[in-house]
Amino acid sequence: MLLRIIKQYQFSQIGRMKQKKRSHIKYFSKPIIEGQYGVVPSRAVPSHIPRPSYISEAKPVYGIYEGAPVVHNQDMIQKLRKAAQIAAKTVYVAQQSVKQGMTTDDIDKIVHEYIISQNAYPSPIGFMGFPKSVCTSVNEVCCHGIPNLRPLEYGDSFNIDVTIFYDGVHGDTSVMAQIPEMNPEITKLINTTQKALYEAIKICKPGQKFNKIGDIVEEVAAEEGFTVCELFTGHGIGELMHMPPTIIHNFNDYPGVMVPGNVFTIEPILLMHHDQYFMWKDNFTVVSPNNPSAQWEHMILITETGYEVLTKREDETGI
Repeated sequence: MLLRIIKQYQFSQIGRMKQKKRSHIKYFSKPIIEGQYGVVPSRAVPSHIPRPSYISEAKPVYGIYEGAPVVHNQDMIQKLRKAAQIAAKTVYVAQQSVKQGMTTDDIDKIVHEYIISQNAYPSPIGFMGFPKSVCTSVNEVCCHGIPNLRPLEYGDSFNIDVTIFYDGVHGDTSVMAQIPEMNPEITKLINTTQKALYEAIKICKPGQKFNKIGDIVEEVAAEEGFTVCELFTGHGIGELMHMPPTIIHNFNDYPGVMVPGNVFTIEPILLMHHDQYFMWKDNFTVVSPNNPSAQWEHMILITETGYEVLTKREDETGI
C-alpha cells in the first residue's frame, strides 16, 4: 500500500510541460461514482494466523515516517523474501482470475483466500481502518480503492495492490489488470508505467541516490506525454508496512544513498494528464475524474553488487 506523501521536500514541475492535451477526451462510458455500489464487510481471518501489531494495540503504530533508511540484517532479509514471494504469488493469482462481469469484491475474496491459505494475514484489513483484504483501484481511481460490488466492464483497467503479513514482516506488490477491449491510450499508459518502474529498478545499487528514482520515473513519463501522481510515495518495509526511506516518484531532493540491506517499494502512479484529485468520504479512495491512471509496484532489496526484486513474478522477464 502506498504512503501518502508529507510535503516536506521541494518538487519541480518539469516533466509536465511536454504532456499531451488529453483532458478533453472521454475515456470511460460511465464514471466511477462514490457510494454507488455496496462494500461487503471484511472477511474473517483464522485465529491461528498471527496479526500485525496494529490490530491489537490500543495506540497502533502504522509506520515510522522519519529517520535514517532502515538496514535489515540477513535474518530479516530472509523473512522479507518469503513474505514478498507470498505477495507476488497472490497478486499473480488475482490478476489471472480477472474477467468481465466479476466484481472487485470477487477479487478481494480470491486474494483473501489465497493469503490465508499461506498462513499469512491480509495486511490492509484494519490498517488505519481499511475494511478489505486488498486495494482495487479502477479506471480514474488513483489508489486505495476499496473493493465493492461494481461489476467489471469491457474497457476497465485497474490496479490490484496486495500486502501481506507473514512471520513478523510485510510483503507488498501491485499489478495492473485489464478487461478488453482497451482504449489504446490507456494500454500505452499502463505499459509506460511498468517501463518507468523497471527503469527505476535498474539504477538501484549501493551508493545510488534515492532521489534518482524520481528522475527516472518523471523522464519515462514525459517521453510519452504522461504525468506522475505526486501525492503518494514508495516506502521502506519490514516489521512495519511503512518505514524509511521514502521513495518519491517525482523530481525531488530527498537525501541519502542506498546501502546493502535497504528494502523498499517503488510504485509509481502515472496519469493521462495533470488534473485535480478528490478523496471520497471513506478517507481512502483518491480519484482524478476522467483521468485514467496506472500503477505497478515491486519490493527491492539493495545487495552488495546491485539489487534483487523480491516480488518478481513468474511471468516477468523485463527485470
